[in-house]
Amino acid sequence: MKVFLSLLALPALLLPVACFLYIIVQAFPALDWELIVGSSASSGAAGNLFGDAANAGHGLWSQISGSLLMMLLACLLAAPIALSIALFHALWASPRQQRMLITLLQVLQGIPPIVYGLCGLVLLIHLLHWGISLAAGGVILAVVILPLLSSNAIHALQRIPIEQTESAKALGLSVGAMITRVWFPVAWSGMLTGLLLAMARALSETAPILFTATVFSGVLWPDSIFSPVTSLQTHIFYLAQEGSNAHVIDVAWASAAVLLGLVICFSLSARLLRRYEESS
Repeated sequence: MKVFLSLLALPALLLPVACFLYIIVQAFPALDWELIVGSSASSGAAGNLFGDAANAGHGLWSQISGSLLMMLLACLLAAPIALSIALFHALWASPRQQRMLITLLQVLQGIPPIVYGLCGLVLLIHLLHWGISLAAGGVILAVVILPLLSSNAIHALQRIPIEQTESAKALGLSVGAMITRVWFPVAWSGMLTGLLLAMARALSETAPILFTATVFSGVLWPDSIFSPVTSLQTHIFYLAQEGSNAHVIDVAWASAAVLLGLVICFSLSARLLRRYEESS
């Protein structure tokens, strides 16, 4: 039975590794440092192909910075709300409200991200007239990662030993003092793990920001939060449509490798932090 179950699990282990190696092999012809920081030889070719002199020679730096800016804005918006939801769940919600809250978070987490993107297009772009902007993309990504952040924060608080909470109440600590002096010193690593996973999730989303935040080119750095940005996710999407140009496809694979590297960095950081939490 152990051998049979191992054989069933083998594709789940081998397929991600095979996909990762395939992306690296495909990206190798165009993947170099000059592609990231910019050079007229490697990074300008894709921009020149699409008639964009503004981005030619600047590499992928503007796309990387745009992706990271939206990720950071989304986390800044979603993290306080997720923490508030977790504290409400732990302190004031009745058992019935707790079950309803968990169910609602599970339903929200199961909604396809493209639906959030379409809702953002209607509400933020057309009704509120924000335009295609960093702010719109950050808000939509915050909504996307909010269920994940909230669930991780709830689980982090649930892992706090009940004895510590009861001792804090017996000593007469206020709710605020109990949260800051008892809960956070124990739960901070679990919450930070969830934040790193949410960052990886925000970096991997394409459909929501495709409708609300990004343009293909012409932007090196947003002038304000209501200016559009470029991102690695949508950059890959647009380049992949130019199937007749071999070099542009190589640049698309290289961009995918860079994006994959960023996602893996945040995911591995979360994994290492979780192992530290389990061992401590």
